[in-house]
Amino acid sequence: MAGKKVSFSRKPGIADKPVDVEDWVTNREALVEEEQPLPPPKTEPEKIKRLTLDIPESLHKAIKLKATNEGVTMVELLRQLLEEHYAPKD
Repeated sequence: MAGKKVSFSRKPGIADKPVDVEDWVTNREALVEEEQPLPPPKTEPEKIKRLTLDIPESLHKAIKLKATNEGVTMVELLRQLLEEHYAPKD
């Protein structure tokens, strides 16, 4: 692999101006807000990531029973529960 050149660039969104370390320590929240561009509008559905979780059999049965009674899958029930507690509030 001789002759292969790899280059690394700066983190996107960081201005090319030098950062004063003391100023960063005292005002880092303000500096970070200035440096980060706004996220682009969502046009594509968000990617799905898998989560594996080991739970007691009794809890699994209780979740399965509740999902069945509500006419939804366990995945739908658990995803809704997680979104209610952890999804960012707009």
